[in-house]
Amino acid sequence: MKKSTYIYRRFERFWHWSQVLLIFFLALTGFEVHSSFKLFGFENAVNWHNIAAWAFLTLIVFAIFWHFVSGEWKQYIPTTKYMMAQINYYIFGIFKGAQHPTHKTIYNKFNPLQRFTYLGLKLLVIPVQVVTGFLYMYYMYPENPIHLGGIEITALIHTLGAFFLIAFVIFHMYLTTTGETVFTSIKAMLTGWEVVDVDEEEEHTEHLKSAVKHSIAGYYRLDKNGNFLDVNEAWLKMYKCTDREQIIGKHYSVARKKEDVKELDGIVAQVFEGKIIKAVPATRKCKDGSLGRHILSANPTYAGGDLTGMEGFIIDITDLDTESEHLHYAVKNSQAGYYRLNCKGYYQDVNDAWLSLYGFDRDEIIGKHYSLSRTKEDLHKLDEIIAKVTSGKSISNMIATRKCKDGSTGKHILSANPVYEKDLIVGMEGFILDLDSVKEEI
Repeated sequence: MKKSTYIYRRFERFWHWSQVLLIFFLALTGFEVHSSFKLFGFENAVNWHNIAAWAFLTLIVFAIFWHFVSGEWKQYIPTTKYMMAQINYYIFGIFKGAQHPTHKTIYNKFNPLQRFTYLGLKLLVIPVQVVTGFLYMYYMYPENPIHLGGIEITALIHTLGAFFLIAFVIFHMYLTTTGETVFTSIKAMLTGWEVVDVDEEEEHTEHLKSAVKHSIAGYYRLDKNGNFLDVNEAWLKMYKCTDREQIIGKHYSVARKKEDVKELDGIVAQVFEGKIIKAVPATRKCKDGSLGRHILSANPTYAGGDLTGMEGFIIDITDLDTESEHLHYAVKNSQAGYYRLNCKGYYQDVNDAWLSLYGFDRDEIIGKHYSLSRTKEDLHKLDEIIAKVTSGKSISNMIATRKCKDGSTGKHILSANPVYEKDLIVGMEGFILDLDSVKEEI
C-alpha cells in the first residue's frame, strides 16, 4: 500500500539544503584557492572558504544534536540485507524496469547502499575534511601557528576528500532522478511529503509505540525479578517522579506502601504464571510520599516463547475518587483498548483489545465514523471530547458509555490525546479500560 506521507521534517530539509549550498560554495572557493580557476580572487576565496567552513561546522553540530534527539540516527545503522540486490538494481535492474528491491517508509528512509554511503560520509569523509581543513586554515595564520611536518600531505588529503564529495554529489543527483518522476525526490525534500510504501503492520506497531510514549495512560514494564525496565512520561507524572533513572532497575515495591506490597506480590505472581490481570483498583505511593489511586492492568511478556516479565497500563482515578468519597469498581477485560481517529472522527486504527470490548471485526470499524460506537444520547459527549482534543487539549480519566456491535452498552474510562503531523493536529488517539460497574456515593 502506498500513501502520501510527511517523511522529511522541517529541520531535516533545512539541514539538507544548507549542507548542499555550503558544500558547493566550499568546493567553488576551495578549488580557486587550489588555483584551478580565478573567480573571487585568491585572498577573497580564502576568506570566503574559511567563513563557509565555520558555518558548515556549526551546521554539523546542530545536525548531530537533532539526529540524536529525534532518534533519526537509527536510519543510518548499516545492514548487508539486500545489499547485493540493491547494487544489481542500480547497475542493471534500473535500466530494465525491474522492481526496487527495498521500499522506503517513514521508519526506513534509506536502502542498504545509502546507509553505508551516508554513514561513511558522516564518520569518515566529512570529519577528515573538517580536521584537515582547519589544520590548514590555522597553519596559514602566523598568529595561530600549528607546526606541521608536511603541510602538503594535509592539503592533498583535503583535496582528495573534496573529490570524493564531488563524486558523491554527482551520484546523488543522478539517483534523485530515478523516482516515479525525475523531480519526485527533489519535490519531497522541498515539501517534506512523499508517496511511500506503507507496511500496515509496521505502521500499526509504530502508532502503538507513539501512543504509549505520549499517552496520559501510564505504561510500565517489569523484568522477571520484578524490577522496572521501562516507564513512560505519564507513569512518571502519576508517581511524581521527574527522573526516570530513579525508577529504572528498582523493584516494584518502591511504588507501594508496605501494607499494599503483599497484594501486588499476588498480582505479579499470577502474571508470571501466564495469567492476564483484568485490571484492579490500586493505591500507589508517589515519590514525595503522597498517595494516589489508579486502575491497573497487567499482561505477561514473552521472548522466544519464554515468559520474561510483565507490562501494562495504569489510568489515574485520583480526581474521580476525590469527587465522590467512595468509587467502587468491578473491572473486566481491562487490557487497554487503543484507538486512533482522524480530525473528521473516522477510525484509522484500533487494537485487538478495543475490538474485543466493542465486539467488532477490524474491517467493520476502520474507516467508519465514531458515531457508530455511541448511543444517540451519549454522542454529543463524545463530540465535545473530540472538539477539545483536536483543539490541543488532553483527556485523562473520563467515564464514557459505548455502544457495542450487538446493541449492548458498556462503561469504560477514556483517555485521549491530540495527534500531530508537522505542527498540525490531524486527529486523536488514546486508551480505554472497561468498567463492569460503577457505583458512586455522592
